[in-house]
Amino acid sequence: MGTAEKSMDFDAMVAQAEAAVAALRDSYREQLLVDVASLLEIWSGLERGVAVAEVMHQVHAISHNVKGQGGSFGYDLVTSIGASLCDYIRSGTRQSADEINIVHAHIKILKMVGENDIAGTGGETGERIVAKLAALTR
Repeated sequence: MGTAEKSMDFDAMVAQAEAAVAALRDSYREQLLVDVASLLEIWSGLERGVAVAEVMHQVHAISHNVKGQGGSFGYDLVTSIGASLCDYIRSGTRQSADEINIVHAHIKILKMVGENDIAGTGGETGERIVAKLAALTR
């Protein structure tokens, strides 16, 4: 097989991979909404007496997945919010009421982004969200 044929085979494989990612991108919003529902269910554990540390551990696990998946499917704002949430939880024990509220704010924002299907970076709104989260998590 010559170089030209190898290049065409490689190009065809890349095109197939891109098509597969595009197909998954269309269904990613559904997965995001499932992840947000899981986050909200975990969060409700606080009202049922689940230890804050356990809730934070579970929230971190899901937000880590959200962070990793969002950008891959064209939801860069979701990745930014997930990264902020992961970093914030990882940087401390997060036991005070203010710290718990900051974690909850991340979850509510992810819910809003998913429900409104805000893809990409979210434009000016996305920039404001990221800036606000950065200010909250400092």
